Amino acid sequence: MSKLFFWIVLLPLAAVIVVFSINNRTEVVLDLWPLGVMSAPVPVFAVMLVSIVAGFLAGGVAAWNSAGRTRRRARAEARRADQAERDLASAQTRINDLQAAAQPPDADPVRSLPSNAA
Repeated sequence: MSKLFFWIVLLPLAAVIVVFSINNRTEVVLDLWPLGVMSAPVPVFAVMLVSIVAGFLAGGVAAWNSAGRTRRRARAEARRADQAERDLASAQTRINDLQAAAQPPDADPVRSLPSNAA
């Protein structure tokens, strides 16, 4: 289902990008004003697409940074859960060892019934 949704979104988006790029081929002069080093004619669609991609990446970096505390907390909780599982397994092993040590080796549960139960 998600693959179908991906294609339903991707195909129209790709068509819009292609149509936009074809219709906006006129060139604008891109000048880095304070430096005055570079002046280059660039198609309008290139400026727009680069701006959109840069904004998308900046938003992704901002979202990743804002989720840092949550990821850190999740890692700490995973470590706590692993430690609790190890402690539980250790305690269960210790309980089994103590129960085995408390039971006499030749104690048979059938023979330990009282003899007056006839």
